Amino acid sequence: MLPPLLVFSLLVQLAEAASTNAASESSAPDPTSSNYRSVWSILGTCAITLLICIWNAAYPNITHEKSWYKIALYRGALGLSALVTPEITTVRAFTEWRYAGEIEKDFRRQRWTRAHGFFTLMGGFILQDGKEQELLSTRRDLERLMDGEIVNPKITKKEIRDRSKSDGLGNALLVLQLSWFILQVIARAVNDLAITLVEIDTLALAVLSLPLFFFWWNKPMAVECPHIFYKKTSSSTDGDTSQDIDHAFSVHRDLGDWVAEIITDVNHADQKTLLALLIVWILFGGLHLIAWDFQFPSQVEKMMWRAASLTLIGAPCIYILGMVLDKLGKLDALDVPDTIMNILLFGPILLGVVARVILLVLMLVSLRKLPPSAHEMVSWTVYVPHL
Repeated sequence: MLPPLLVFSLLVQLAEAASTNAASESSAPDPTSSNYRSVWSILGTCAITLLICIWNAAYPNITHEKSWYKIALYRGALGLSALVTPEITTVRAFTEWRYAGEIEKDFRRQRWTRAHGFFTLMGGFILQDGKEQELLSTRRDLERLMDGEIVNPKITKKEIRDRSKSDGLGNALLVLQLSWFILQVIARAVNDLAITLVEIDTLALAVLSLPLFFFWWNKPMAVECPHIFYKKTSSSTDGDTSQDIDHAFSVHRDLGDWVAEIITDVNHADQKTLLALLIVWILFGGLHLIAWDFQFPSQVEKMMWRAASLTLIGAPCIYILGMVLDKLGKLDALDVPDTIMNILLFGPILLGVVARVILLVLMLVSLRKLPPSAHEMVSWTVYVPHL
């Protein structure tokens, strides 16, 4: 991940040096000044940070698929989900962290760690009995590994981490870049310099991405092949024949399983998960309110930004109200028709997605006319290590 980011950063700097069409206002800073930043520079910095956010969110589970395009679609959907609905990605990480901890606790005698829990949740453990494979996805399934019928019942944390495509140093550098971006946005506010809408949206994504490093620190990254446990059968000594076995057994997952994984299975989520999702949803919308009094290209765009930001805050409040009424025992007494209930259930989600798309469009079109101070750079931030 880091080499592509470094190359992209170099290309942005070259484009910035070649660009001479950043601002036309007479009051704008001199493009030849060392404290000047072009639109390309702003976009490049935000793009690098967004790539980090998306890369950090794309901790894919094992697909158990041989088709490369299905794997690509799945990982692309993870990235798109992180960009459009980052609150769902954050809550997915929180939920997996909790469940992985429970697995670690239940199998502490076997010296299992949270990494073992994550590997279980991402579909990393397969039980092979003859030519049949079965995915071990629950704690009850894992207990079968302790019944003495398994040839290779142990796997260490080191063996799991060796399968990961990431390491602590890479994650530390990514955290450094996100922290630098947040710091330079704060520095612009302190120095009374204009902050672009692209930076505000990237800031919101960066804030929501930082917890992912904590929740997914022990989760293996981009593992392609599961670990296979073999039962003591006559065929268990034939070697690893996983490449020749049809994955259409209980290992196979259809499109609906992947979608449920990406957006989190809300229907079966517990109250803690739902509450965390709603709080993060409100936080994400609230961060966009930072631009409430910013200078917009037009008054209409300012009102649209405000409306979309408030919608991101208001939509989850409808669910919170429903949770409060249910807690008080008042929800059933209302006797709401099914049609209205479905609208109340799915309407806020649709409103949230529409509001998010509006914000994405507004932040891009706003680049056509930036305030002069948006091109000024906080000089000391260039000395802070970043990509």
